[in-house]
Amino acid sequence: MTYRTRFLGAAGLWVAAVTAALLVGAFAVRDRLPDPMATHWGISGAPDDSMPFAGHLVFDLVMWLIIAVVAVVVAVRGWERRAARASAAAILGAGAAFAVGMSALTTWANLDAAGWEQARSLPVWQVIPVLALAALAGWLGWWVGNRGPDAQPEEAGELAELTLKPGERAVWVSSVRSRTLLVIGGITLLVGVVSLALQAWPPALVLMLSGLLVLALSSARVQVDERGVRTSFGPLRWPVRRIRLEQIESARVEIRRATEVGGWGYRVLPHTTAIMLRGGECLALRLNSGRNFYISVDHPTRGAELVNALITERSAL
Repeated sequence: MTYRTRFLGAAGLWVAAVTAALLVGAFAVRDRLPDPMATHWGISGAPDDSMPFAGHLVFDLVMWLIIAVVAVVVAVRGWERRAARASAAAILGAGAAFAVGMSALTTWANLDAAGWEQARSLPVWQVIPVLALAALAGWLGWWVGNRGPDAQPEEAGELAELTLKPGERAVWVSSVRSRTLLVIGGITLLVGVVSLALQAWPPALVLMLSGLLVLALSSARVQVDERGVRTSFGPLRWPVRRIRLEQIESARVEIRRATEVGGWGYRVLPHTTAIMLRGGECLALRLNSGRNFYISVDHPTRGAELVNALITERSAL
């Protein structure tokens, strides 16, 4: 049985179990809940809006199933990468904890109330433990899903010679997008929007800004030309990290994982700097300072060849 089959089987059982928990939890106390029931609370904590019992249950189920579908799509589309499987498991864990936690909190607030207006108050701080639980469940999901090997790419051989004719100028451009950061940014933004709907303004703004920042840094564009290597982030191509050609000793292609360079994103270690948006082949630059600079980017072989050719051309001047 492949990792894909096992993961999808486990994910299907998890989705069914969480769906059953939402249904059983709701109907177990159905006769103790008002109908309609309170489903929204103002900033003071007092209930200010309601929804029929059936409508609220359908809303919870649809929200959870949308999260589950997103997780499965992430896993299937990036199945060759362990990070994609881990991201899908993180979405399933965080989404389940959030859906069940918010449903349980709403049910508790309405329990034994004569009408929705008499439901218990829900101050903002009572939502924070649910968000913390969702974050913890997401981390556990990542840990559980981060199993098995990546599909092994072909081993990179020796870089071919790239010769530039006198006066010839060449530019190499490539890009990369991180599904992991897209998922993290999307979940953070979603939680921020939900917090905003609950009128939890300070955490909502922090979460929404953090989510937008992560989404903005989830892609990168790398350009190699006679000036050096330029890496720009996000759709706005900002911020930018430049490495001048005179700072580079040589270039090559290496396979690196996030765990080998300190994690995802922009990482700085004592002898290594990395822009790591996904594991696998990286443009590896050996700097004159003795540092290694890794940039995870798609199809880096030609970029490394051009860097070496430009260094050779510069040395001949």
